[in-house]
Amino acid sequence: MIFTILFAFVTNKLLKKKNIFVDNEIRVHVDNPHNLRDSKNAHNGKRVSLVSLSPNGKYVVTYSEDDKSIEGWIVRDSKLNLDPETNVYELPRSDYIHEIILNDSKTVCFGYNYNYLHRVEIFQMSNEHQQIKLNPPPKMSSPSINFRKNGDLILSHGSEISIYHSKHDKMSNELSLVSSYKLSNYTNEVFIDDDNIWIISQNYLFHWDLKTFQLKFSYSLGFTTGYYDVSLIVFTVITKGNLIAVKYINHHNEINEIAIFIKNVHSPIRNIQSKNSDMKIELCQVQNNVYLLAFNIPKKDENQDIILYSITDINKQQPIDASKIFNDEDSENKFILYEYNSESKEAFGLVDGKFSYINLSDLNLHGFFESHKEDDDLVGWNDYLGQTFKYYYNDTLAFPDMENIKSLSFESCNDMEKIRSLFSEEYENINFNNQKYKWRMELKNDKLDKLSVYSDKEEFLCSKDLGIEFTTFNWKILNNNALALRLDYNKFIVIYEYDIHNKRIKTQYFIFKGEGQIDFSGPILPMIDTKDIAILKEFYYKQYFTQLSEGIISIIEDERCLARYGSTLLSNLVKFTDPELTHIEDIYNKCINLVKEDPKRNLKFLNIIISSMNDLYKKYPDYITKFNSEMFMILDPFNEGIKNYYYSHFHTFSHEAEIRKVYQSIKYIKFIFIFTLYLPILILFLPFTIIYIIVLLIINLRKFPKILLKIPKILLDTPIITLTKILNYKMQSKQQIVLIVPYIDYSRYPLEYSFWKEIFYPQSSVFTDTCIKEFYSNWNGEAIINFKWKTFGRIYYFVIWLIFMVFLVCFTIASYPTNSITQEIRIKLYQTSIAFGFYHLLFELRQFIWNPKKYFLSIWNLFGKSILQLIWFKFIKLKLTFFKNPDIGAYLSATIASIYWIKYDDIPDWALSISCLLLDLKFLLFFRIFEYFGIYFAIIFGVAKRVFSFLVVLAIIIASFAHAFFLLLHPQELLDPLSAQNPNDPNNPWTLSNTYNQVDENGNILNETLIQVPSENTNLFYSYPTSLLAIYLFLTGNQNSLSPWAPKPTTENTILFVLMAVFSFLIVIYLMNLFIGLLNIAIDEDNDRASYLVQKAEVIAEIELFYLFPHQRRWRTWFPEVIYYCVDVKKAQKYIKEAIKNGEWKKDDWSDKILKLLSIEDAIKD
Repeated sequence: MIFTILFAFVTNKLLKKKNIFVDNEIRVHVDNPHNLRDSKNAHNGKRVSLVSLSPNGKYVVTYSEDDKSIEGWIVRDSKLNLDPETNVYELPRSDYIHEIILNDSKTVCFGYNYNYLHRVEIFQMSNEHQQIKLNPPPKMSSPSINFRKNGDLILSHGSEISIYHSKHDKMSNELSLVSSYKLSNYTNEVFIDDDNIWIISQNYLFHWDLKTFQLKFSYSLGFTTGYYDVSLIVFTVITKGNLIAVKYINHHNEINEIAIFIKNVHSPIRNIQSKNSDMKIELCQVQNNVYLLAFNIPKKDENQDIILYSITDINKQQPIDASKIFNDEDSENKFILYEYNSESKEAFGLVDGKFSYINLSDLNLHGFFESHKEDDDLVGWNDYLGQTFKYYYNDTLAFPDMENIKSLSFESCNDMEKIRSLFSEEYENINFNNQKYKWRMELKNDKLDKLSVYSDKEEFLCSKDLGIEFTTFNWKILNNNALALRLDYNKFIVIYEYDIHNKRIKTQYFIFKGEGQIDFSGPILPMIDTKDIAILKEFYYKQYFTQLSEGIISIIEDERCLARYGSTLLSNLVKFTDPELTHIEDIYNKCINLVKEDPKRNLKFLNIIISSMNDLYKKYPDYITKFNSEMFMILDPFNEGIKNYYYSHFHTFSHEAEIRKVYQSIKYIKFIFIFTLYLPILILFLPFTIIYIIVLLIINLRKFPKILLKIPKILLDTPIITLTKILNYKMQSKQQIVLIVPYIDYSRYPLEYSFWKEIFYPQSSVFTDTCIKEFYSNWNGEAIINFKWKTFGRIYYFVIWLIFMVFLVCFTIASYPTNSITQEIRIKLYQTSIAFGFYHLLFELRQFIWNPKKYFLSIWNLFGKSILQLIWFKFIKLKLTFFKNPDIGAYLSATIASIYWIKYDDIPDWALSISCLLLDLKFLLFFRIFEYFGIYFAIIFGVAKRVFSFLVVLAIIIASFAHAFFLLLHPQELLDPLSAQNPNDPNNPWTLSNTYNQVDENGNILNETLIQVPSENTNLFYSYPTSLLAIYLFLTGNQNSLSPWAPKPTTENTILFVLMAVFSFLIVIYLMNLFIGLLNIAIDEDNDRASYLVQKAEVIAEIELFYLFPHQRRWRTWFPEVIYYCVDVKKAQKYIKEAIKNGEWKKDDWSDKILKLLSIEDAIKD
């Protein structure tokens, strides 16, 4: 019955599912002869509905919904004409086109609705309108259509991407599917333009490379998109230069928002709230200035709004009415803009309902914006766009004028006389680009003494004292009117900018390069490194160190610049460690405050701190404690309430988007697996199934074969929660809150890598570099460990354990002393042990090559080394000289033992016993990953590390006493004391041996004496190593090694018993009891969950670096930027109360919000 219900659910789901079809049938189109067509009467005079431009802007197609036709247009010599080589493409009256795309080869692809089905059709614009088929037809519903420059067709929808390619160089009548890709969960929409894939999730925008399918960057949208019907969401991404514009429309929540990003800056520089959901956007670049052109497609009897907004200079008044660009004031017929090509400055639209074209090649948007920005009729546009201005932005660093800055290096003046001649009357004026202000540089005593700003009316505005000495000199006015100076043979670059709002001159950028040339080839300005800061302070402190400090402050003040340059800047400052540069705390406080002010928008500023966390811990460990206190618990800013979830406590997850290639063979294997899995259930409920199939055949006979073929896919895609509902399994929901781990980008690896270099020298992450207790003292660190363990750690760990078990079992059976195992079987077992031994040693070798110092200092790798050196001391005759510096004992001892046995057909029993001991102990260490055992392993090895120095002192004292006893009690004949009797030597074994007298039958003692033959144990002080053994036995309470010496009134015996008394008191009584006390203290310090988590983190870090492939370490679903976790409300309340009690909770408005949410505000007061 259960299977019948399940089968019904799957069938109904299939029946309701809409499919998309590619029209591969021959459709009849009415083609009008080209000689009868009239440009003024295109589409039979009906209104144009859609316009599509080719990427090169030379060809245009238009579609009229009223006429159901598609026309082709040629743009040539600033004229727009109907294509004489093509005919009208007419569609059936029932078709409704919702999207049309065109490529440079005049191939048209459009999506339309036909009888409530979503279809895609492709054809070549010509007289015949050749139809192009897709092989195989796509199965996605309502896909987005895109063409690449090479002619590839890309269809995308939801979580699927399909790429079709022509088999020939030119477009043929068929496109074949070359690759398919599947997107992970948490994906709302996909947008593709040429070589870029833009994926929008609930809170983020992900930028992927379409060629390599590698992630480039991720951006915080600053708003929540939510999960709704796809038909209610419109998502568009456009790029120009270093800017990205995202238009997001959600009809469900009536959200119309435009977010503007700078490339590689995670937060938007602007979020524009639009009142019109039909606004189209276009980025226009003029030199170093970028503008946003926004316009709507008006419906009948509606007016068109055309808005121009300056992006690069957002300090200006925003925005202006740009309709004057396309319409004269005296024009009766208004131009309605449909498309604007920012590259060729060509506009396409309607004039009096007819398709028209305007060539704007002479247009200067920058000049237009400057001349119209103060019009009175623009009052209220800021409210329209939802703009707010907080402070002055540093455009010098946000949008660097790289061309002018680089040109500073080409020309310079190094003759002081020539430099003086450039200055008239000891100063030189440099006009701003807008001619409203001017810089004035004053020269005094061959120094650049002062920098001032004057208005165009010679009104003094502000000045800045410099006092800079120089040998060479050059300057350049930048596009944003900033003044760039180059001094001393290109060693110094300083950029000053006039802050109009605050009437002051600011040092916006400073760099010094001690050796070599400054590299300005990248998209952003380079930062000064640690080495050059040190040189600057030593040789140029008075002149330039203040300029450097002001430049750093300028970066910190502007959050856009901080997001772009903060990570590099903080890293250099931490490494420099100069008390006069106190900007580390400024950067830290700025990032924390930005996150607290607006976590939705600024959460990723925490990455600036996290990227330098390892260096901060080494040099400024207080920052780690401070960070953990301030970021102790962060609510998900997009989900701040208490909700009922079916997750377990401490369930971890991420919202990362991942693109995986779909292989058809794997898909078929999954289908077979699902069929095999459900086959027993099908047989068990066969009677019910037959009845249900008969009823289903009667209801819908045609669709039944398709339903059967798609059952595996539906079962595979059906969530566990849905299946539990079908089976009437009740899952208990709990009140939970969603938290965010503040360690942003904590576990991610650099995107650029070399495969073979990564094999032996893998790049590390912050996670692998900071496996320390301070990071795992709260829930945030534990969430990272749980996520990694659940995602990939447990699978790899158990596989490694299984491989080791094969190694252990084979060697143990082969070394077992029994006659039931034949010689041939024993050889094969040893050969298998050798193979698995070298497998494990290969990974040990990689760890050693990666970091030899860390490898030898690791307590796990040191395990068994001292024993191993003793074991193979006698095997030098094998000439295995490369084992003089042995690796891990367990793997190496068993491998060498196997090789030795195969070669000599025998091996000493002691070697086998030690090898098996080490393997068994290694097997035991695998249990350290489980908390039940791992806590005790953490205590054992943690305590050993803490008391190691005490043990060294204790060992030296014991060795000293052993040395003293050896010199006092050694026999005179050291070479062979057992065979040489010397009655005059009180330490001779024969003298110390027991003597026995004979008695007669009457009990009388006879003169004959019997001496017990001494052994090596009679006097253990015959050598220094045995003296160490004797003292160790005495330490453990065994006094037999000193019992042969009886108290006698001799100097030697007196010293002997004094040494025994001192040793007993100092070592046995005092130091051993002190050692026990130290053990108790060390146990208390390591007896916590954090020590166990550090141990588990080290295991996962080893798996990441040496068992994962380089490309796996770049998988976003395994190594996400942000990790979330759900916790039960009751457990969270208890946890916070304990943190408050222990002083780990910092009270502020940020933390009070969590207390109020959990209804425990009184916990702080108590």
